[in-house]
Amino acid sequence: MSKKIVFSARQNHEIIKAIIDNLSKEKGIDLFIHDPTKHFFYLSNVPRQIQEADLILVKVRNECSVDLLHYAKINNIPTLHNVDTVLMCKNKVALDYALRKIFKENSNDLKNFSLPKAWTQNLRYNKNFDKWAKVKLPIVIKSHYQHDKWNRFTFLVRKLDEINTFRNMYEKFLTYDVYIQKFIECDGIERKVYVVGDKVFGIQRENPIYLFMRKNPNKINVNKIERSEFKITDEIIRISKILSKGLNLKIFGFDLIKPIDQDRYYLVDLNDFPGFRGIDNIEKILSDYLKNYILNS
Repeated sequence: MSKKIVFSARQNHEIIKAIIDNLSKEKGIDLFIHDPTKHFFYLSNVPRQIQEADLILVKVRNECSVDLLHYAKINNIPTLHNVDTVLMCKNKVALDYALRKIFKENSNDLKNFSLPKAWTQNLRYNKNFDKWAKVKLPIVIKSHYQHDKWNRFTFLVRKLDEINTFRNMYEKFLTYDVYIQKFIECDGIERKVYVVGDKVFGIQRENPIYLFMRKNPNKINVNKIERSEFKITDEIIRISKILSKGLNLKIFGFDLIKPIDQDRYYLVDLNDFPGFRGIDNIEKILSDYLKNYILNS
């Protein structure tokens, strides 16, 4: 008997398109596609395919994606990543709390990894924040929530007057807390680690912040920064397994930077179900993993 599977993801993503095509051809899988950017809900009559699903797979795009995970939890429908895990990854502060707990509990295994100093602050009260920030610079201001691409930002502050530049650019966020990390001077390379089950892959590219400092462009399209493979070491495999278990994630990615004066890495970001761009044959790797997960769950 076929497994009834709901796959919720933005369908114009090239990797997602290939995964959908591969899974739809698989015997034993009855696939229903939901696009959170197009398909919204009549709440008193959720589609039958969702009500009767054996498993719901979600690559979060927006609040509609999260709503679907809430529905699954309330109605006891299994999901690849549950709503609690996704909400934690969505909220940079909650994720920071979780990561610090994991690092503390696994300090012996993670001795070559660190987390940047981080704070929450509100930039609305100018004098208070400016006084606080003066002794912390340079800092990186990040949006509290990370799944909404239209309301997501990363902003480097090296001098106090740049705080006012931020206030002018992101005025609507001044009533909200922001997440702030201490800027770590590094070798200028961002190492992106991607995890699919027990497989770990590494892609490196120029760090967008260093690209900004070098060229000062008005806008950076991070998807167009040239990428290359980097070697995955035993210690990166170890941290991948620890994060997978600690955060209850099966498919995820995280970013590492290497300081210029330390033989260690700083983990600066993590994302549930990232884009996986730059990995050879990733469509088949993801499809095979999801197929096996579906048929054996």
